Amino acid sequence: MAVKVQTIEFRALGRVDWDAAMREQERVAEARARGECPDTVLFVEHEPVYTYGLRFRRENFRLGYDPSQPAYCGIPVRRAYRGGELTYHGPGQLAVYPILRLPRGGQHLRHLIEFYQAVVIEVLRELGIAGFTRNDAPGVWTDRGKIASIGVGLRRGVTRNGFAINVETDLRAFEPIVACGRDEPVVNIQDFFDSARAFRVGTAHELPHQRVHGSSGHRISVDEVAGLVKKHFIRLSDAWLPTTEGLSP
Repeated sequence: MAVKVQTIEFRALGRVDWDAAMREQERVAEARARGECPDTVLFVEHEPVYTYGLRFRRENFRLGYDPSQPAYCGIPVRRAYRGGELTYHGPGQLAVYPILRLPRGGQHLRHLIEFYQAVVIEVLRELGIAGFTRNDAPGVWTDRGKIASIGVGLRRGVTRNGFAINVETDLRAFEPIVACGRDEPVVNIQDFFDSARAFRVGTAHELPHQRVHGSSGHRISVDEVAGLVKKHFIRLSDAWLPTTEGLSP
């Protein structure tokens, strides 16, 4: 695989609702398909929303859901152009949407998902959190639960959607759903900071595996995690992303 990639542009959209973010993502993706802009990564913090991908399953809504209705438990429900099942996005979660032009279509999607997983694991490692992947599903897990989800779409050789990292989101929003089709715990990055602070209060010494980035009492922010994602996305991209050099619009 070639290792040369073109410049990647990173943009923070801030906190916006799902529909507005998807319109901007589609606008950039169409421009990328025409060769009018470079590969672009959008950072988004969504207003509360449930989204599902290609596999809609009614049983993932624990309390029952009528697809003709625009909301579930008072939260909007939207179809996303990606693989995967039902999940939640909301304040305190970082959604990362890389809009990348891939050569030779979908054969690189599996490799791309592995790249996204590698980026998340490196971000967590810098924060002192051990993350790992599983063979049976995309995403990143910790010993306390799933911390990042991945769902990718591809149209006209350009990727849509990407991955989301729980930073300090309201995990109660996951309770009425079977997130990503798996009945398992979810966790925030901030949970590791809070537990480390509690440990320091109760003991005089800190064990190596319980160290986390920053000082006790630190509140990790979505912007801080976005900065780490950008750092490791750039650092790992040469080894993971295929070149798009020479492609015609």
